[in-house]
Amino acid sequence: MKHVLAAVCLAVAPLWCLATEVTLEIEGLDADRLQGATLMVGVYTVPSTWLGRPQVGHRITLTPAAAPGGRYKLVLKNLPAGPLAISLFQDVNANGRLDMGALGIPTERYGFSNNARGQFAPPSFEQALLTPVAGQLLKIRMS
Repeated sequence: MKHVLAAVCLAVAPLWCLATEVTLEIEGLDADRLQGATLMVGVYTVPSTWLGRPQVGHRITLTPAAAPGGRYKLVLKNLPAGPLAISLFQDVNANGRLDMGALGIPTERYGFSNNARGQFAPPSFEQALLTPVAGQLLKIRMS
C-alpha cells in the first residue's frame, strides 16, 4: 500500500509544480457600489468554455474598506499551467450574473486579461489569452 501511495504522489507531483500563482491588480471598480457587491472571477483554459463555465472560479465579497478608490488586489493560486484567459465583473447586486441593459450593454463593471476589448461584443478568448508566469502581476482595468 505504501508503494502505491508513493507512486501516486510521484505521478501527481509534477502537476503541483505546474500550478501558477498570479496577482491581479484591479482598478476601476464602481466605488459607490461596493457595499454588498461581489467580484466574480473566471479562469478559462479552452475557447469552448469562454465566458461560460470557468475552469476555476472565484466569488469575492467586496467592501469599501477592501477596495478603496475602486482598487482591489487579489492573488489567484494554483492556476492551471499554460495559456489561460481571465474574465471578471463587479456583481453589484450579488445575483451571480453580469446584468445587461435593454440593448445588451452591461450595467455592471467588467474586465478581461490583457485588458482585452471586443467591438460590440465581448473580446474573443484569443484576445484575452496569456501565459502567466509564477508571481506575475496582472493589471486589469474595469469598464
